Amino acid sequence: MKNDLIPFYFPKENIIQKSKDCYLYDSNNKKFIDFEAGVWCANVGHSNERIIKVIEKQINENIHHGYLFRNNLSEELANRLHRIIGLVGGQSVFLSSGSEAINLALTISRHLTGREKILKINNSFLSAYGFGRLSEDNNYKVDIKYNDIDSISKINFDEIACLVLETGGASVEVVRFPSNDFVQKLIQAARKYGSIIVVDEVTTGFGRTGKWFGFMHYDIEPDIVVTAKGLGNGYPISCVSICSNIVEALKKKPFSYLQSHINDPLGCAICLEVISIIEEENLIEKSNQKGKYFKRRIEVLKEKYPNIISDIRSRGLLLAIEFTEQTDGHRINDYLFDKGLIVGFKLNTIRLLPPLTIKSSDIDELINSLDEILSKLN
Repeated sequence: MKNDLIPFYFPKENIIQKSKDCYLYDSNNKKFIDFEAGVWCANVGHSNERIIKVIEKQINENIHHGYLFRNNLSEELANRLHRIIGLVGGQSVFLSSGSEAINLALTISRHLTGREKILKINNSFLSAYGFGRLSEDNNYKVDIKYNDIDSISKINFDEIACLVLETGGASVEVVRFPSNDFVQKLIQAARKYGSIIVVDEVTTGFGRTGKWFGFMHYDIEPDIVVTAKGLGNGYPISCVSICSNIVEALKKKPFSYLQSHINDPLGCAICLEVISIIEEENLIEKSNQKGKYFKRRIEVLKEKYPNIISDIRSRGLLLAIEFTEQTDGHRINDYLFDKGLIVGFKLNTIRLLPPLTIKSSDIDELINSLDEILSKLN
């Protein structure tokens, strides 16, 4: 078929026709089980009926209104997020993408501290552009080696505006969870020198890890929390939430930030429904339980094929299966796609972030298909 799109990425030839819950259907009506939740967004399932009804209602009222008005939906969403995150006296702003929200958090940090550098763990993503972009010529970014406690003392925190902590990202090294000791010592050092603590919950938020947010697996009180992806369940919306101390600091040293879709009511209406669905359908506990079931099933495969599976990493429904160096992971990934199973694949590792609504029978289907291909490679 003719392709008028810039080839920034390279999809399969399949044309997507529709999506529902954990399933995608192409133009040939082939069914796929989506273990990536789109791009890790559809936590409450694709084309969720409750969200569809909210969208239908809201587009008949107001989608976008510009800078001269406020809307109750953004105020209500901010209040609910502050309750969930634990930000008493906090404030939020709603934007369009995770990268945009991260860069606003970085801008706030640099503005308030007067410093330029951004500290991150070397296997975390940060941003597709701006101050946090992954590029060798990015002089603003300082990397610290994952779980290397000794390297903390080598960081010049006097020039660090903020520490950006991602507690299990899926992008760079495919699902790794920093140790509690490493995180605590890193935060202590950052706090000592006045660096702002930013937690990046773009991937790990909204029940993905078996808690509301990934940072809740650690004893952390963040200054800024960045959310996206699961917040809008596939609708492009992100959020920067700040604690009361940052609120007061910005009152003393304010600055202006505007973009076209700031605090748009349609996105906020969707996000309010996402939060309600997660709460009312107990999806965080289900994420925790299904994640444990998923891991147990993978562990059985690891025992059966120790020369093929080298590592399993999991927290809630954020999982990775790493293969040994001699294993042809590309063949496994292609086999699963042909069987109608969508997984992520990078660095000879399968990445699994299904919707929180995933069924045990769907998990079983993936495990059985993995067993089939691994038996052929064994």
